[in-house]
Amino acid sequence: MTSTVLKKDPEADPPREPDNGGDGEDSVNGGGRADAWVAALRRRFTDRTVARLVELLALIPPIAIVLEVARSGKLQWLDYWYVLERITNPDGSLRAVGLLQPQNEHPLMIPSLLYWLDARLADGDNRVLGYLVIVIAAVTVLLMRAALPASLPPVVRAGLVVGASALVFSLQGLHMFVRSMSGSAWLTANLFVVASLVLAHRRTWWAAWGVGILATASYGTAFALWPALAVLATLHKERWRTRLVPLGIGVVVVGIWYVLKPVNWVGGVPANDIGSLLFTFLTIVGKMWTADNAGVAVIAGALMLVVYAVLMTNKTARDKALRFWWALAVYGVLACGMIAAARVDFGADFGLSSRYSSLAVMVSVPLLVLMAVVLYKGVRRNAQKIAITTVSLGVVGFTLGLPTAAMLRSQIAEHPIEGVAIAAGYGDVLGPVLPREAQLEPKLTALHHYPLNGTFSLGCGGPELGSTIDLTRTTALPQPGSRSPSEPAGVIDRVEPRGEASIIIGWATGGVGRGTDQVRCTLVVDGAGKVVGGGVSRMTRSEVTARYWDLPPDVGFKVLGPVTDETRVVVVYESGAMRWLPAQVSDTGDE
Repeated sequence: MTSTVLKKDPEADPPREPDNGGDGEDSVNGGGRADAWVAALRRRFTDRTVARLVELLALIPPIAIVLEVARSGKLQWLDYWYVLERITNPDGSLRAVGLLQPQNEHPLMIPSLLYWLDARLADGDNRVLGYLVIVIAAVTVLLMRAALPASLPPVVRAGLVVGASALVFSLQGLHMFVRSMSGSAWLTANLFVVASLVLAHRRTWWAAWGVGILATASYGTAFALWPALAVLATLHKERWRTRLVPLGIGVVVVGIWYVLKPVNWVGGVPANDIGSLLFTFLTIVGKMWTADNAGVAVIAGALMLVVYAVLMTNKTARDKALRFWWALAVYGVLACGMIAAARVDFGADFGLSSRYSSLAVMVSVPLLVLMAVVLYKGVRRNAQKIAITTVSLGVVGFTLGLPTAAMLRSQIAEHPIEGVAIAAGYGDVLGPVLPREAQLEPKLTALHHYPLNGTFSLGCGGPELGSTIDLTRTTALPQPGSRSPSEPAGVIDRVEPRGEASIIIGWATGGVGRGTDQVRCTLVVDGAGKVVGGGVSRMTRSEVTARYWDLPPDVGFKVLGPVTDETRVVVVYESGAMRWLPAQVSDTGDE
């Protein structure tokens, strides 16, 4: 007869220190009281309590993104305008047939409906839709949390939740939130994908397929869900019918998309070489682990796939509790491959685009979970170390997105000029950034949509589009000369004619030193003093501050308006003083 002795899990019941009952020298020195205090502390802060405290760190990334969205502005971005124009009737009602038309080759039915609801209920506020995208991303993290293996100790699970939150809400993917029209598509699709795989992992197949259809109605990347569902059914050793149904649904979905997709090509000259395809693919897979270097992303992506290949040979990694994570990884890798194949012609660094981080996350998070399970199984005393490592990796992935965030913040600072174009009726001068004015403006008016709902402001604290300025109360703004200006000065660097209006770029200051009167806003006025345009002020101009020391960095402006011989660019200062420049390139005397 034989007997089996089960080895006790040291994480579940750590060894106790011997209790000397407070006798002897320790008691004399207060050691007994210290030991009692430590024991009481350990009873209070159990592994589960510590895990809950660690898990609270998962709230920090979404809070940071909430602050970013709050600063992102009310005005919507590029694709939103085209979709809204397509799905809206002249009276502002929903044109349902427009939901079926793909946008940039992607099905966009559910996001398009979200756009229309945002326009109808929130004046088309980009921030409101951005907060909704944050909720969508948070629910995705919660679903991932629910799918974590129960065999892991609480502290490791908590570390993985924090790591997943940091990657899902990484600054790498800030584009998704501050340009909410984008996140409404990519992250909604990812949410439905994760939900579908969770249902399939629980073998609720009909529900999983139904949610999968919602995913493919959200964005084209979800086409990769159907092979992932087939893989999951195969891992579960389901009947052949259950394995093949997802593939059949996928074929039908792709067929419908092929019939509906536009015939025009949105890329550049086809690359037609395997090297470019692999480079773009690996860049997308590994983009979470680099700031802005495509070569590093390629190396990181290749290493991740190598680790996946190694884990396939590991018995622990093949445990049935981890099948969801393998299926999610399959989805992530296939979706990255789809985007690479569709966008390989856009340039070598195009794979670093912020929106693609949503797919890189779908590859990175499953890898963290699989590695954590394998490491914990091998050396169980390392639970705390594994938790610390996963949290640290999440922090790294979040922080490496800072260059992306800086670029997006710069774009956000210039974005209000599009609001001026719409509000002033110059929408056509910006080219394809906006739909044709004659098509878009009536529908925005019918929807009471910003910036045509009476809430738009130039931010001057007084003058607005259509109001009149008394030009006799303004003074000419001199040029700065060769030294740092001690008095107000300004320059027009460039005037770009765009048909009915021009873009005017320059800079102005109240002078160097603290306490000087700085610029509040910049206007374009006609000869009678009527405000006919405006734009963005307080833009960073590093080349100006490099030449004129001690100037504040944000002296630049970019305004839009019609230009004639009588047009003036009026600079409004914080004190209320107004000074003007002629709407022509300044003659600085430089060669």
